[in-house]
Amino acid sequence: MKRLTILLVCMLIIVMNVPSHSEAAEGKAAFIRQDGLWLKDGDVERRLVEGTKLSHPKFSSDAMYISYMAGGGETKELWVYNRVTRLKRKVFTGELMMPRWSPAGQLLAWKSGSVLNVIDVSKPASTFQNVILGVGNYSWTPDSKGFVVSSSANLQPDGWTPVQIFTVPADAKGDLKKVKKITTLPKMSESFFAIGTTKFKWGMKNSVFAFISCPTASLSADSNTLMIVSKNESTTKMIANMLNNSNWFHWSPKTERLAYINGIGRLVSENKRLTIWDSRSGKEVDLGFQGYADGDFTWRSDREIVVSRQIEWGWEVPVEKRSKPFLVLVDTTTRSAKRLTQPGMEAADDFPKTLPDKGIVWVRSFENSNQSKVIKKMDFESKETVWIDKLAKPAEEYYGWPSVLDVYQGR
Repeated sequence: MKRLTILLVCMLIIVMNVPSHSEAAEGKAAFIRQDGLWLKDGDVERRLVEGTKLSHPKFSSDAMYISYMAGGGETKELWVYNRVTRLKRKVFTGELMMPRWSPAGQLLAWKSGSVLNVIDVSKPASTFQNVILGVGNYSWTPDSKGFVVSSSANLQPDGWTPVQIFTVPADAKGDLKKVKKITTLPKMSESFFAIGTTKFKWGMKNSVFAFISCPTASLSADSNTLMIVSKNESTTKMIANMLNNSNWFHWSPKTERLAYINGIGRLVSENKRLTIWDSRSGKEVDLGFQGYADGDFTWRSDREIVVSRQIEWGWEVPVEKRSKPFLVLVDTTTRSAKRLTQPGMEAADDFPKTLPDKGIVWVRSFENSNQSKVIKKMDFESKETVWIDKLAKPAEEYYGWPSVLDVYQGR
């Protein structure tokens, strides 16, 4: 009888800790409304934090925590909300940028000036630690044990110094002996110029990472260089020229194919085409469509991509005649495309994301409104439904939709 009781208790604990079917199927999102930070869990909504001037919600990789920023101006606060205990905790106040969770969850990193910091939020009494100085941009390594970081170039009398890329363990605590250089990007020339990078995105086998190398701001508005580097220092390759947008390049879920929005020029509505580069063959495949410009996209599977697409227009087209983006489902094997959404005359469909069950959600914004909606559609044939209403528009255009919305994708 005692053994049976113990067995039943163990089974109950297991059941209580397994995500429900609805949670796995219907997805989760952390988002900002004008009155605070909210959580969408399947079809259930609840406000987590009340307040204004909240931004940049971000799930930890295990979805147990949500980080967010509070305040305006140069000084901001970094907070962490625990979904299990429903308690919030302030972990930092000061100059703040680039908060990012480790792949294993629990560890949260951010930059303050050029200083990279980290904290273990699973330990209630923990305080943050300085990792290393002189960081331009960074990303976690796949094993959560450290970071890939880039330096920022410096202007000297004979020109700009080249950007360097390093690996740094999470427990470096400023020890320069623990820093290892991976590569140095090419020096400034007529064909290449970079003073910094975006964050780094690892390919499926974690042997290479992709990033955008960026020149000075005025030049970066028109053209940047998409690159890949191998962690063993054997490969540094320039892939394409594109805009400085970290949401415009993504590896496929399970293959070594890199999709990106190819094309130069600061207008997002002109000369922007969805393209795939295969790391095995080195071949490039143009998936754009003549007369249309591509933008935000998401891999729905290793074969299908959902991309935001619009009829091309230039500066000469009057504002009232400029087209708005809609979503298209692209088959990368047949290179065919099917229109997925019809947003209407004054509406735009952007920022598509894939849910764990392959359903698609995206932001529908309206020309004369400060509030937007998140729409959901399970497949090509199904009807679209409003998943989140009254989503706040980004306060700063530079940060875009990630500053008010994070869709959990089972990272």
